[in-house]
Amino acid sequence: MTLAGRLAWNAWPFELVTNFPVQLLIVGILTLVAAAVLRARITVLLAIAGIALNGLLVLSTLTTEARPARAGSPTFTIGHLNAQSRAVDVDRIGRYLRSEGLDVFIVLDPKQTDVPRLTTAAPGYRVFMSGSTPGSDKQYVRTVVLARVPVRDVGHPHNMGIGASAVELTTAGTDPISIVAFGTDSPTTPARAQRRDHVLDSAARWSRTHPARRIVMGDFNATPWSPSFQRLLHHGRLFNSLDGFGLQVSWPESNVLLRIPIDHALLGPALAAVDRGTGPAFGSQHRSLHLTVARSRP
Repeated sequence: MTLAGRLAWNAWPFELVTNFPVQLLIVGILTLVAAAVLRARITVLLAIAGIALNGLLVLSTLTTEARPARAGSPTFTIGHLNAQSRAVDVDRIGRYLRSEGLDVFIVLDPKQTDVPRLTTAAPGYRVFMSGSTPGSDKQYVRTVVLARVPVRDVGHPHNMGIGASAVELTTAGTDPISIVAFGTDSPTTPARAQRRDHVLDSAARWSRTHPARRIVMGDFNATPWSPSFQRLLHHGRLFNSLDGFGLQVSWPESNVLLRIPIDHALLGPALAAVDRGTGPAFGSQHRSLHLTVARSRP
């Protein structure tokens, strides 16, 4: 096994623990109550330690503050959905875009039979498709971008390490914003965790080579407490748009008790989030994510 593989294997249990601090906090409280009733002193001490550890992780997110935005700065609203190659409610997506007025909405890994309908889902939005041709002469669409504002340079990033479904684009105008969106492997095994980390490291490199007005977003398959997520923040010189907006859990849609925040949007130093939230899942197991950004205060 390579050094990277050994490190991934050793970090994997910690990765799983850091993904579920809220759930482990609840388990710890229930365990503490049961242990106190049974007078199991060692279990009581272990439960208290678990409650303290996971409580601090959750508290660290709940007590953050949003970065201040410049007063009167123009705003830009963007959203994304990881469709997971599942059939989604395209008509509802169209209604959602019309009601919310998002400037750009990105659908990652759409089901191929949904792609033609996505191109006509929202009147007034230009549609861009990014994809690959896996062994045939027919394009396989990995990403659909719907934009009601002028955008340019839509396509897969030059760095192929960001993954097959990745797409980058730049808003037009005198004050452009560079955007990259992508999905990663879920870290259910050490090998998959290693592939996920490779994508996040590639995204950090993309971030460092783009202007301060930049957004890195998508399904990271990592919570804000994950070391891999923190490494992306640090190496990519980014800020978490979640700061000041609570937990905003996004996956899995079908299980509220297990739901965790793994869909993210990170911002370059020249941007600040003035609004952020999760939207409908439209049939995916991921809730959609939307945020409004403006220039950050100097």
